[in-house]
Amino acid sequence: MNKKDKIDHRVQKTLDCFEKAERIKSNPFFYTRLQARIDEYETKGRAENRQLVWNGLRLAFLVFMVAINILTATKFFHNSDHGYTNREGLVNSFALEFNLDSNQNNPIFLINE
Repeated sequence: MNKKDKIDHRVQKTLDCFEKAERIKSNPFFYTRLQARIDEYETKGRAENRQLVWNGLRLAFLVFMVAINILTATKFFHNSDHGYTNREGLVNSFALEFNLDSNQNNPIFLINE
């Protein structure tokens, strides 16, 4: 026998082993238990995915709210500088805004008494 024939003979011998293999007996409930375990992992995976999505949405909402707060604070402090240097100017401005008499119930006037 030459080398090629030896290889062919071994290959054929190996293939014949597959035909002669005996079937392994298994528990009749094995498939049911296996299917239940697969279903359990799938539902557990879906729950974990849902949790990840909610955590991502929470984080995005938190970042959005922080960004809105920063934007609002910068707009407020940037636009609130009207050149008032003292408390009396602020009180007078407040009184003019709400059509009040600046001398009536003036906190500075009450403090000085």
